[in-house]
Amino acid sequence: MIITNASATCDLKSVIIIEHARKSHAFFAKMDVEDTVNQPLPPLVKSASRSSLDESVSWFHGKITRDAAERILETNGNQEGLFLVRESSSSPGDYVLSLIHDSSPIHYQIRRHGEDAFFSIDDGPIVHGLEMLISYYQEDAQGLSAKLGQMCRAQPPPSDSRRHGRTNLLHRATKEGELTVVRELLKSGYHNLDAKNQEGQTAVHLASIAGFDDILDLLLESGANPNIIDGSGLTPLHYACLNNRPLTVDVLVNHRANPQLRATETGWVPLHYAAFHGYADVVKMLLSLNCPSHPRSNYNETPSDLAMKNNHKDCLSLLMNHIPHQPYSSKSSWFHENVDREKAIQLLRSRGFKDGMFLVRRSTRKKDIYVLTVVQNSHPYNYEIQCEDKFYFIDDGPYLESLEHIIDYYSRMADGLPTNLLYAVAPETTVSLDIDFQTNKAYQMSQFDRDFPSLKEAAENVYDNKAETEKNGEMSINLNSNEAESNSRPNLICRESLKLGPPVGEGEFGSVLKGKWLNSSKIEVDVAVKTMRDEHVQSYREEFIREVEVMVGLDHPCVVKLLGVCLGPPLMMVQELVPMGSLLDYILDFPNEIIFDNMLLWSAQIAWGMTYLESKRFVHRDLAARNILLSTNVQAKISDFGLSRALGTESEYYRASTGGRWPVKWYAPESINFGTFSHASDVWSYGVTLWEIFTYGEPPYGEMNGTQVIQLIEANQRLIIPEDCPEKIKIIIQKCWLYNPEHRPTFKQLYNAYCTDPYYAAIWDHIKRFE
Repeated sequence: MIITNASATCDLKSVIIIEHARKSHAFFAKMDVEDTVNQPLPPLVKSASRSSLDESVSWFHGKITRDAAERILETNGNQEGLFLVRESSSSPGDYVLSLIHDSSPIHYQIRRHGEDAFFSIDDGPIVHGLEMLISYYQEDAQGLSAKLGQMCRAQPPPSDSRRHGRTNLLHRATKEGELTVVRELLKSGYHNLDAKNQEGQTAVHLASIAGFDDILDLLLESGANPNIIDGSGLTPLHYACLNNRPLTVDVLVNHRANPQLRATETGWVPLHYAAFHGYADVVKMLLSLNCPSHPRSNYNETPSDLAMKNNHKDCLSLLMNHIPHQPYSSKSSWFHENVDREKAIQLLRSRGFKDGMFLVRRSTRKKDIYVLTVVQNSHPYNYEIQCEDKFYFIDDGPYLESLEHIIDYYSRMADGLPTNLLYAVAPETTVSLDIDFQTNKAYQMSQFDRDFPSLKEAAENVYDNKAETEKNGEMSINLNSNEAESNSRPNLICRESLKLGPPVGEGEFGSVLKGKWLNSSKIEVDVAVKTMRDEHVQSYREEFIREVEVMVGLDHPCVVKLLGVCLGPPLMMVQELVPMGSLLDYILDFPNEIIFDNMLLWSAQIAWGMTYLESKRFVHRDLAARNILLSTNVQAKISDFGLSRALGTESEYYRASTGGRWPVKWYAPESINFGTFSHASDVWSYGVTLWEIFTYGEPPYGEMNGTQVIQLIEANQRLIIPEDCPEKIKIIIQKCWLYNPEHRPTFKQLYNAYCTDPYYAAIWDHIKRFE
């Protein structure tokens, strides 16, 4: 086992905050027992009556194995219809129904549909709420081997799997507009942000209904889900439109609320409700946020139809005269004029057959019909793109203005397709986009106008100052970002000055290529080019640009340097080439060539680089051996700033408002539990990185999953540090893994330890030589 004990003390901060709020606000006088038992208070103050709730749905057994489920069923008598529900071990988010029939256990996979609580078993109906699905099969077998009978009693299912829940303290505080109480609850580590009340509504629903935008913003910034459907089949955005709240609509959509989710019964999207009621300001807001102006209901009604029917002339005018954003994709990237179904599949296979890969072709059987072919789970799916009254559409999707708008829309959301459109497959011979400079300029403007005004200005400069660009091979632009020094200006590198070579790795948004850059001094420089593929522009350009903004102005021997940005297409980030690749690969491939002095040197250099980032108030959030690059075996550099964030002038931590592929095994407990990141959480990751180095690249925590990792950390256990690790390094690692972030050393303190301790005198010259 790779875990050992470490000392930690019980943190009662959340108890103190709750008690402070209890005394400070008359609001808490209204609390009843039901409120109390629904709160995630620390173990010392949990109510003993929690176990008495939800007896009728206490069939959930958590994440147990198939064998464990069968043992529980056997222990409870193995009678016909005996059942339990457990988490799926093979498919995250899914569940398993374990049922006895003829004295033998049978296991049914319960599939989740989308991000909300919709479930089905095999080809059965899709039911809203796991508890409603089980209730459905308790009434009749409906295709199961046996009707569900007695349950193996355990606990109620998770709140995010249910259609209906119970009113809790967060619901009540939100409904009554108690901003201070909500803030105190969230500060205390309130976990259950998406819990539902009796109507199936979350706190986000309640804030959206009432128009409490400050509370709504606070909930969404803390990670609450804006796309949950309540018991009436409506999302928070539906309610914001129903209640004529344009500012609430703006808050929701800017926190990733999906404006195309449909009401369960009518199939209306939020825009339908705004048009039906004549709320022109809401209609105007939705259109400004790039929502399609002609979505269709279950009965083929558009918002324009509803506005006309109810004589809402202002809304009808807005909808009929709306000019959509220029599409971000180019037809030449994915349209195939003369390709049949079989050839289309061959093309997709030849390009890798990845999920989300797609192309568009003309139908060989139907005139004026196009076909979209998209790959998901190694299977090609074909969808007819029809045209009616100059609008294009797929199945019951919205009417859109062109094929390009079809691709733009389904790149942003699947809306009935098996996946978003991610990877465009271009024809084997295409016309260069660089032929018409004015056309290419318009393409650049449409790409960057709305979301990246600073890069829009840069793109204009590329074309409006073409002669200067050709002369120098580079230009200076200002991203105007608060995440970079105000006087920092990255080079805008023109495409003609770059020569792209073979791939040297895969980045977050595309390939990393080795290349040559002819700089302004006419010197050819070896570079690493991080590409932004066309198919990722829609989904990931914000993260890509954020990484550029983080790297702007960073200049340190132990940090990979940004040389410039090329707007392409494709979008590219040009960095110094660090030829030996990642530290993790090096220690895995050449363990016999590594001596302790190398390890000590890398440890000190990483601390030095992180001290620099700490001084610039940057939190890396992905510090790991895989993201340390080696120029030589005595020069390490910190790289990969895709998750990095700048701290505000008045904050010492960053709270993530969205999830994603988080490297949990490198994360501090406060980052996993509450989504908060700071220099102290980077210090924890530094400890894991040192552990990787001195174990010669062992994966931390082995095969354990994220849940098991945090359980072990919360139980005061840590990774075992190798016996041959120098004692000084052991002490540093142990300090990095102190549970309380305030007790961990800063990077400045760590770096000073390397600088001043005689133990490191042998390597100090290597550190100082780069200063």
